[in-house]
Amino acid sequence: MAAYTVKSLTQEEIGHIYQTYMRKDFPSDELKPLSHITRSMDGGYGFSLGIYGGEELVGYAVFILCKETRCALLDYFAILRGKRGGGLGHHAFSLFVSYFVENLPEVDGLYIESERISAAADEKQRLTRERRITFYLSCGCEMTALRSVLFGVDYSVLYKPVGERGQKASLTALDTLYRKMFKPEHYDRFVSLAMMEES
Repeated sequence: MAAYTVKSLTQEEIGHIYQTYMRKDFPSDELKPLSHITRSMDGGYGFSLGIYGGEELVGYAVFILCKETRCALLDYFAILRGKRGGGLGHHAFSLFVSYFVENLPEVDGLYIESERISAAADEKQRLTRERRITFYLSCGCEMTALRSVLFGVDYSVLYKPVGERGQKASLTALDTLYRKMFKPEHYDRFVSLAMMEES
């Protein structure tokens, strides 16, 4: 694997990535407005990371922090088209986790939302969702019993322990994070979080 580095992104840089890549990489019903991302950065609880091969951007991720409950959410993660395959996604994810360990020791765990397999509209969508969840499991994430429905999109929730404390996934922690992410009126209308017997 070639040498890759992780860099914290400015609002201008993530704005360029949003317009150039994110609008193609994510379905419109999953993609929050750019203003939502920049507002979280202004509020000190959101940040974005780029992964670079030399000076070339090859991937990016957007995170939400919740220091009160010592957790974070991986809001968006993508490797640029043309750079996918060959294990770069796994390598990038491990570099992001290392970034947390080295720069954010107050974070004990990372939540990941992935579209729920059982809610797929067709076989093609089901296979895509299965591949996505398989990827995160292969990165050392755990499937939890948490289920979230955000603005009509049904998600399973995975969890990656970070650091040495080994904190477990928690409905309360994720709920606190969502309340930080969304305005109260949006949370009340468009956010649902529950524990399921089967994930």
